[in-house]
Amino acid sequence: MESAGYFAVAELLANAAKHSGAPEVRIHLSHTDGALRVTVTDDGRGGADPGGSGLQGVRRRLDPFDGTLVLHSPRGGPTTATLEIPCASSSPKTSSSSGTD
Repeated sequence: MESAGYFAVAELLANAAKHSGAPEVRIHLSHTDGALRVTVTDDGRGGADPGGSGLQGVRRRLDPFDGTLVLHSPRGGPTTATLEIPCASSSPKTSSSSGTD
């Protein structure tokens, strides 16, 4: 799951760098309701093609984990892509309640 999230975000950043003309790209990460949410927003020209190979690749990476990608990219911008991947908030190895100190 970690590598799918990493490569999905990398693709969104590559798309912003290649297509948006944006001087700024922002990434926001959160863990809410059992899901990792990553939002990538750029202040570029917008008009991203949801059927483009890069965005389809992001969706293919997320599908095995029941992840989703929501794209909002009106012409003139900005573009916001939000991905969500269901996950647990912690594992027994990292949880403070695991009984190990």
